[in-house]
Amino acid sequence: MRAIVTLPGYVATLYMTSLCALLMLAGCVSSSVTDRPDSDVVAMPLTNTYWQLVSIGTEPVAATDSEQKAHILFLDDGRVSGFSGCNQYMGDYQVTGENLLFDSMSSTRRACPDNMTEQLLFAALAKTVGVNLEGIELRLLGETGEELAVFEATRMK
Repeated sequence: MRAIVTLPGYVATLYMTSLCALLMLAGCVSSSVTDRPDSDVVAMPLTNTYWQLVSIGTEPVAATDSEQKAHILFLDDGRVSGFSGCNQYMGDYQVTGENLLFDSMSSTRRACPDNMTEQLLFAALAKTVGVNLEGIELRLLGETGEELAVFEATRMK
């Protein structure tokens, strides 16, 4: 059995206007990034992107309580800076094709108890001769193409 509801003219007009607006807005909604196939993921630019350290060699970076995470930031003018988990570091870099070299690197000298991440990161930066940038991942590569460190593009907090 069907019930027929009669609405006064202004209520029906308001209802139909709202329904039309809702349908038009629904057509404007785009799919989220997670709905896209992997081939549609846009690579982040090397420069002016906050790259958070995810792993060194084959070992994931241990989680810390620190608000500031180990990261690296490449600037357009050839300078690089970052945080090792204990100290700030800075220097110059040069990219030619897939080759990446760091130069004139220096850091602050805060005393940090047992900061193995910093030691491994600085060693990886010193050995870096190549770079692979894919999607939101930045990989620093050694002379034989081995993965020295992996960073992930993330928002600064």
